[in-house]
Amino acid sequence: MSEIKRPMINDALRLLRLYVGRSQKEMAAELDLSQSMISEIESGTKAVSMEVLERYSSNLNVRMSNLLFFAEELEGQPLKIKGRLIIATKVLSLLENLAPRETSDAT
Repeated sequence: MSEIKRPMINDALRLLRLYVGRSQKEMAAELDLSQSMISEIESGTKAVSMEVLERYSSNLNVRMSNLLFFAEELEGQPLKIKGRLIIATKVLSLLENLAPRETSDAT
């Protein structure tokens, strides 16, 4: 049985928030969402809608295409797309290692 992984977009949004130095509470206020919604999105328990991606894009001045790069999944994709997605996974892994750490009062 294959392990079910959360979509890359959830990790990308969490890392993006950390890189801009925002707590979940601050990000929630800026995006007009609840802190629990941000937490659920980042943990992968809540799917990310296009509307939420547009809010991140607009608020953080990040192109939608950059965010959507991490929204694709490997399962059932042709080899050409799988290569691009493998690279996206590696990029996330690198960013994870370089990401600022959250403080205990950041959530």
